[in-house]
Amino acid sequence: MKFEIRDYKNRLTRRLYEKFFMFKKRSEKFWNRFVEKGHEKMTIMFIPHDEKKIVNFQISKFIIMFFISLFVFIIITSSYAVIKNKAEEDEVKKQLLSYRGIKADLVKYEQLTNEISNIIEVLKPEIESIYQLSSDTEEIGDLWSYNDSDIDGIDILIKNKKIISDDIYSIKKIQTDLTNTTNIIKTVENFINERNRVMNQMPSLIPNPGHITSLFGWRRSPFGHGRDFHTGIDIAASPGTAIHSTAPGCVVFAGWMGGYGKAVKIKHKYGYETIYAHMSGINVGVNTTQTIKAGTVVGFVGMTGNATGNHCHYEIRLGDVAINPYPYMSRMW
Repeated sequence: MKFEIRDYKNRLTRRLYEKFFMFKKRSEKFWNRFVEKGHEKMTIMFIPHDEKKIVNFQISKFIIMFFISLFVFIIITSSYAVIKNKAEEDEVKKQLLSYRGIKADLVKYEQLTNEISNIIEVLKPEIESIYQLSSDTEEIGDLWSYNDSDIDGIDILIKNKKIISDDIYSIKKIQTDLTNTTNIIKTVENFINERNRVMNQMPSLIPNPGHITSLFGWRRSPFGHGRDFHTGIDIAASPGTAIHSTAPGCVVFAGWMGGYGKAVKIKHKYGYETIYAHMSGINVGVNTTQTIKAGTVVGFVGMTGNATGNHCHYEIRLGDVAINPYPYMSRMW
């Protein structure tokens, strides 16, 4: 078995050597023929019209091939250079058009930036007024200054001032103004939410439909005894018209209340109390631990007690002092 493998290897080696040798011979023969042909000379003659002096010279085929190759190389490289130059010119034109477009856009952006800056400058006094109203003070401080988080960015812009457009500073100023505006709006929003929360707990509704027959304050007595001080507002309506609580609270009294007739007294937050008097009927019971909602029917219009007609005597007290209910009967905001 080893002998057969060795024999096969020897035959393969011998065959490869023979092929290589034949290839080498053919290559040498081809090269020799090529060199021989290349050294052959050609005679070139220049014959003038008068044929007096004929110029001729001999040149080998190698030299002719060299000049032909050189000519072809020059043609190819020149064509490549022309094509590349044309492509570069087209690219330059594209870049120029792009630059002009960018420049036009920058002009538009600059105009828009200036317009936004002008709008913000117009809005600033209005925003300051809203802030003063919400904070109940005339001192607004420096609302439009840079905050601590902006200082580092501003320092970088100042260092690069020579290479950065002035529009960057304008945009940064707009950003700061918008951020401060957002903070002011949040402050006003918090104030409005807090005020609404307080307003929802204060008497702020009309207790019953009808028309006002007597306002708060000094008046001519309806009983013909000169002048007296009216501590509430009288709202005339048909008998049995529902009377509603004007704010959430606790019923602290429900029953006969002397000259008030059948009356209901409700205690609200922030020291307010409301009284609904001269009712024909009461719809709630006394319960200081149970609250009622705004709009709850507490009774019905009548003329019990000292009354000259069917109406609801509506009274608001702050502490123990009766105050004018009229400004509270509809929300002012």
